[in-house]
Amino acid sequence: MSNRNYNNQSLHDKVINSASNFLNTSEYDIYINPSSQKNAGIGELYPDIILTKKGKNTVEFIIEVETSDSINLFEATNQWKEYANKIQASFYILVPLNFLNNAEILCKQVGISARFGTYEVDFLGNVSKIIFH
Repeated sequence: MSNRNYNNQSLHDKVINSASNFLNTSEYDIYINPSSQKNAGIGELYPDIILTKKGKNTVEFIIEVETSDSINLFEATNQWKEYANKIQASFYILVPLNFLNNAEILCKQVGISARFGTYEVDFLGNVSKIIFH
């Protein structure tokens, strides 16, 4: 987990909630771990969002939400790489739209196979335009 300031931690949690509401709940069971909560884990790991097929225990997707301050080499090396290598599921990193290129470069640099999603925040602080690429 990244050391975010209060505003970015609040944004991080808003994105988790917005993304989980955006995802297809008729096909998937969705589990979230905002802040430092450990509501649902995969072994000792607690990605921000976990999706399983409805009524099944097999993890299909994990999503790690990042804010502008947590897209860095430390996060890529210590958290993203662990999720990508230890969890047998499609791994998405959800980042602010303007930081997509940075996240892609970090993944290549560290040797991580990940998919990406992006989000935007409007002038009122509302999360919008969540897109999984």
